[in-house]
Amino acid sequence: MEKVIKLIMNADKSIKILVNDEEKHIIDAQNRSIAADKIYEIIGFAVGDQYSVESENASGVDNQVLEFFKELLTDITKKVNAIAMANNSQTTA
Repeated sequence: MEKVIKLIMNADKSIKILVNDEEKHIIDAQNRSIAADKIYEIIGFAVGDQYSVESENASGVDNQVLEFFKELLTDITKKVNAIAMANNSQTTA
């Protein structure tokens, strides 16, 4: 299943994380951190899933912070996508 992770920078500098348009988490403006287990929960990996990451910053605030989290999730999803692809090729071989 294709899953789109979307990061939205809000005007109050919090970052909303959605997966397929369903809100999964908000990174608070005062505490810009996210735990690995929370990322795992957000992704909700299942065999066959493929991920892409998008971002939106209509307010134009703290773009560098939004880009940091986008790159972090992009790196993670690339690795998850590669694992899923390797697993698919093993099961079809």
